[in-house]
Amino acid sequence: MTALEVKTFLGTVQDHVAGESLEELSAIADSLTLPKGTVLMREGKSHDCFYILVRGSAKAFQWKDGEVSCSWFAFENDVLATMGALDGQASDETIELMEDSTLIQIKSNAFAQLAENNLAVARLSFHWLAEHTKFLGEQLDLNALSSRDRYEKITAAHPELLQRVSLTDLASFLGMRRETLSRVRGKA
Repeated sequence: MTALEVKTFLGTVQDHVAGESLEELSAIADSLTLPKGTVLMREGKSHDCFYILVRGSAKAFQWKDGEVSCSWFAFENDVLATMGALDGQASDETIELMEDSTLIQIKSNAFAQLAENNLAVARLSFHWLAEHTKFLGEQLDLNALSSRDRYEKITAAHPELLQRVSLTDLASFLGMRRETLSRVRGKA
């Protein structure tokens, strides 16, 4: 993506930012095109940037007892970050691309400085925080359901998961083994 394409994307997706604020945000943003399997953030390591997914998909996971435990999936227009990465701390999860992807990379420190002096950018960060809080609430609601109900609710709300996420990762996200997911899918 060119600098103009980055600016256009940020202006259309992030409707909280326009005019001079959009110019300033675009100035600290870079475009990246990366292949499937690229690790953007690694569990236990600090990172100095976050990403907006323009095209492609990603998953976040942690290692638990030698197995991958998927926390979330991201698709077009989603922000890829961990709470630690936003303030230079070690990430509590790994973020890996599931498809060849185009992303916008923004340095966390530059974004924080811009938000201190720019109300529109500060509102944007608040909007992202509100979206993340909503997501966490949805995760808590899912955890209270049975395996079958979790599967039905998540695939009804996000049918793209069945086409874009491996069954192993989907099973991990739903908190079940792949064999259990196969049985649940067979009964659905």
